This record gives sequence, C-alpha cells and structure tokens, in this order.
Amino acid sequence: MQEPNLGMMGGGGAGGSSGEMAISGEHHRQLKAEIATHPLYEQLLSAHVSCLRVATPIDQLPLIDAQLQQSHHLLRSYASHSQHNHSLPPHERQELDNFLGQYLLVLCSFKEQLQQHVRVHAVEAVVACREIENTLQALTGREIRDENYLRFL
Repeated sequence: MQEPNLGMMGGGGAGGSSGEMAISGEHHRQLKAEIATHPLYEQLLSAHVSCLRVATPIDQLPLIDAQLQQSHHLLRSYASHSQHNHSLPPHERQELDNFLGQYLLVLCSFKEQLQQHVRVHAVEAVVACREIENTLQALTGREIRDENYLRFL
C-alpha cells in the first residue's frame, strides 16, 4: 500500500522512477517511525488532542478517545519499524528534533488562541440570545420561563 503525498518526498514526483518512489516511500515510513518513537511524541499527541478538545462538542469527545486508543496499535507498528531499520543521520535527527520542538510550541500557542476564540464567541452567542429574548419579550409582553433555556443563558 502506498503512503499519501509520497511525490513530495525525496524527488519521487510524477516524473520519478518507481525506484525513487520505493526509496522515498521507505524514507517516509522511516520518518513516521522516528516521529512516533521520538521523546516529544507523547507531548505532541497530547497538545494536538488538547487543541481538538477545545472546540469539539461534548458528545463527540468519545470519538477522540477511541482514536487515541487505536493509536497505540499504530505506535507499536512504527516502533517495530524503527527497531528494524537504521536511524536517521545526525543532521536529519537534529532537523527533526528542532521541527518537533517548534511544532509543540505552535500547538500550545494555537490551543490558547482557540480557547480565546471559543470564549469570545460563546460570550457573543449568549449576548445575542439575550437580545433575542428581550426582543421576543417586547413583542409578546411575556417572559420566557423555560428552565432549560434559562440555564443556557
């Protein structure tokens, strides 16, 4: 089975030979194995999931948990792959370390931005609902007494 986006890896594009694709495909799998077994991987996964949880509806959160449980099988596969193959050359290892460190910082910053965005829009939504409630009350002369609705506001 071929990995997606292999044409972007190592020069094996549309004009590349099948040998180039096999090498870039193997290199692509090696990079995945290196990432999955990297010391920052658990932190990266946690930061990524934290971003997802910020705006995911509560009823959808179990889907994220199910994906996380399945990820352990994939990690074992990549760990097995990395044990059977040579590790990255030192300069590529350093590039990967730098990239993953920066990516972790970006994910943490992105989570904070998402939280701020959700808070602002949640407040705006509550204010808009109150305006609608006030307009409805002005039109009907009656207050809304639904406890579920009032709990939301």
